[in-house]
Parts: sequence; C-alpha cells; structure tokens
Amino acid sequence: MTDTSSSATFPAHGGDAINAEATIVIFGASGDLTARKLVPALYQLAREGFLSSKSPIVGVARRPKSDEEFRGEMHMAIKDYARDGLGSDELWASFAKRLHYHQLDIVDPAEYPQLDARLTSLEQAQGIGKHRVIYMATTPDLFVPATEALSKAKMIPKPDAVDTLRIVFEKPYGHDLASAQELSRILGRLLHEDQIYRIDHYLGKETVQNILLFRFGNTIFEPLLNRNHVDHIQITVAESQGIERGRGGYYDKSGALRDVLQNHVLQLLCLIAMEPPAMFRAKEIRDEKLKVLQSLREGSKKLSEWAIAAQYTSAEIGGKVVPGYLQEDRIPPDSHRETYVAMDVRVDNWRWAGVPFCLRTGKRLPARVTEIAIQFKAPPLSLFKTVECEGDFCQLVEDRPNQLIFRIQPKEAITLRVSSKRPGMQYQIHPVKMDFSFDQEFDISLPEAYERLLLDVLRGDSTLFTRSDELEAAWQFLTPVLQAWEQPNHKPEEYPAGSWGPKAADQMLARHRAEWRQPNPV
Repeated sequence: MTDTSSSATFPAHGGDAINAEATIVIFGASGDLTARKLVPALYQLAREGFLSSKSPIVGVARRPKSDEEFRGEMHMAIKDYARDGLGSDELWASFAKRLHYHQLDIVDPAEYPQLDARLTSLEQAQGIGKHRVIYMATTPDLFVPATEALSKAKMIPKPDAVDTLRIVFEKPYGHDLASAQELSRILGRLLHEDQIYRIDHYLGKETVQNILLFRFGNTIFEPLLNRNHVDHIQITVAESQGIERGRGGYYDKSGALRDVLQNHVLQLLCLIAMEPPAMFRAKEIRDEKLKVLQSLREGSKKLSEWAIAAQYTSAEIGGKVVPGYLQEDRIPPDSHRETYVAMDVRVDNWRWAGVPFCLRTGKRLPARVTEIAIQFKAPPLSLFKTVECEGDFCQLVEDRPNQLIFRIQPKEAITLRVSSKRPGMQYQIHPVKMDFSFDQEFDISLPEAYERLLLDVLRGDSTLFTRSDELEAAWQFLTPVLQAWEQPNHKPEEYPAGSWGPKAADQMLARHRAEWRQPNPV
C-alpha cells in the first residue's frame, strides 16, 4: 500500500482533509469499546489511507501494561473485529508501530503532566504538531474529572490556538434534563463547543446518512413527506438479545428510554422530519434538527396512552427457555425498569401537524432490526380489491397503503411498497416492492459507523454529532415521562420474550387504525 500521507495536515476548523496527522488518545483503553470498535476502526482508516502513518495511537488506562502487551491485545481485536480482517503481516506491522500504552489514573490530575510529556515526545519523534483527539471510552462519571484534569495540566488549548484538541464523549450524556444541563455547564466552562464531540454511533451508519441525500436529492419523494400525504411514521430500534455480558447493573439504572430512545430513536426522527437546511453544513443541519426536537409534543393528554413502558418476561424461543428481565444477572428481583418503550408523539409544525410518529425500542424482540417506515395515506377512493387467503380462511381486501422503508440494520436497504395488478383476467391488486440494497448495488463492504465518525472528528466535521442544545431539548421532552415512571406506584406492562411488545403498544396504534410493522429477520 502506498503511503501518501507525508504532506497532510490536521485542520483546525474542518474541511475535507484525509490522511490526517493527529495524535489519537483513547481513555479507557482496557475496555470492550476500544477492542471491538475503536482500534479496528482506526486500523481500517489507516489501511485505506485516511489516517497518516505518522499519527500515534495511545491507549490510556489504570492497569499496568507495556506497549507490546497492548499491541498484542489489539492484534487479536483487529483480527476478530476489523471489517476487512487483519490483512497482510506488513499492514499490521506498519500499524502496530504507532500503538502505544500509557498507565494513568484518570481522576488524578498530578499524573497528567507525564501523559502530556509522553504525547509531546511521540509527536516530536514523528515531526507533527500538537493536534490531538481524545476519545472518552469511559463510564460517564469520569467525563468531568478527566476533563478537569486535562485543564489543570494545561492540555486544553484555546479555540484559536495553533494546537488543537477535540474530545469525543460516548453516551449517555446525563440521565435527565437537570444532569444534562449540569454536564453541559461544566464542560462548557472547560471546553469550547467546537472541541466537544458527543457521539451517537447510529448516525455513522450508511443508511442513516443516506436519509438526508434521499430526501433532499430526489424531487419525487420530498414533496410527499408532509401532513397531506403521510398517514403515520414508525421508527423501530429492536434488539433480539437480553441483558448480556454483565451489563445488568448499568442497564437497570438506565432502561430503554435513556439507553436508546433518548438518543438513537430521536436522532432518526430528526433526520426524517427536519426541514431542508439552507446549506449542507454542520451548523445548518443541527439547527434544523433542534427545531424538530423543540416541536415535539405528546400524542395524547393521558401519559399511559402515548408513552408505554414494558418489561420482558420469561418465554420459550427456538426451543429454549430464556429468562425474564427480573431473572437476568445483576437485576434486582423487584425492578420496575423498562426494557421496552413505545411512544406516540407529534412534530407540531406546519409540515407535520397531526401526523403520528410512532416510536418503539426494546430488548428480547423477535429480530435485531432498525428501520424507519413511512406509511402514506390510502387513495381517496378504493377502486380495486382482491381475495387473500391464509389457510382455509379467505377474505376480500382492498389495496394497501404505500410504504417507504429505510432499513438501517441489518442489511441496509431502502424499499418502496406499491400495488400492482395481479396477472390474470381480473383486476386484482397485488403488493410488490421496489428494493435498493446496499450490498447488492455496491460490491464493497460498507464502512462501520465508528470509521466514519472517527474520520469526521479528524476532519473537524461535527454534522453527525449532537450539539448541547439538541441534547437538552430531547431531555426536556422526555424528563416528565421519566419522572412519572420513577414513581413507586408505576409498574411497567409485560411482554413475553420473543414477542413484538405489550398489548398496550398495539392498542396505541389501533387508535390510529394502524398496526405495528413486523419486520422479517434478515
């Protein structure tokens, strides 16, 4: 592989830079995220020429470890998790030379000058400037102590300085409105907003990025996405697994609303509902997303009718009995934490007034699938009918509404469902679909979400990252729901593991004469 990175620089304020020269520091380098996602993503960026061979990658954690031990661990991680595998020995040998490890107590400011000296030494050896990306792959309680320690060690340059620093924070960002505001206040005192990158890995997925291009680059569809033509929109983020890998302690403090709906689901809602930005730039795009979040309203006056919390119970799946949530490891036997959330919300603006946005996310559902399904209104007069049979039962049915479906994962695709004439001598309708599948159209493996997002951090492109006012607007809408669900008398609905959720969620859609889609496993 030819290295074309020698003349590249790390821009201070965005641009289309590739082969970026930056020191990448991962706090929490002993964790699962580093091994499964971050280092494999950096390896892929390096092999494709997006990351300079001069860029050091420094893992930081409390455990004592040598550079060689860290390299050995990352060798196995890349072999297991990198999108295109490990590749040749030469590729790995070239990448391994840039991997380093530094032992650090993240909450002790006295140890940071040694880290700064180590990073400076590596930068001087490579002949690059102090352009640094710090990735906080830690628990959220370390965000503030680590940033304060960086400040005390004078490792945070001014926004207009020659040196640059960008810090990536993993979710969750607070657990309600007050804690999110406090976190923003403290980080805002230490960092400029341009130095803060709040990551949501869903926004790095190829189909999510394609939503904006599909909407605003195709004149056939964008004029239809409004209250005049759309009956309702369903957004589903479903997981088939339960509480695994010892995450019970974390999850029981979080739940489905904090863990998925507040970030992933609402971000998908923003992309499908936002107005066209004046310019395709980070500020303008995030301004339009903020307007959507500020326009959110409940779909009914009664909380129990528009916000459903539920918890999965034990059931048999594929011949094997799986435990209910209360039987999972590290879950209190009397927990009322929700593992499923369904919401009926409105975007109260001119475009979407009155259109139900039906959101759901949950664990132990039948399939791991994320999709946005836009259901259009039925024709004003139904002219065609057909007979459909299931077993011995047949009935006369009318044509089905058109649907536009964005499949985010797995097997990224965009599908348009329409009606056609069934072959024969009669006018009978038959539902058909027009498919665009990424893996069939493009004979390449799609970039992992973290690859795209890490490259955007290096470029200084914050388009796919959450701004503080977006974060607070989302919490502003959801915090009253959380407060109601935290009351001692609140008890979530129940649903059997392996089902699509509780009956209350079905009843919520039935009020709109609609049903939840049941996506097929892929």
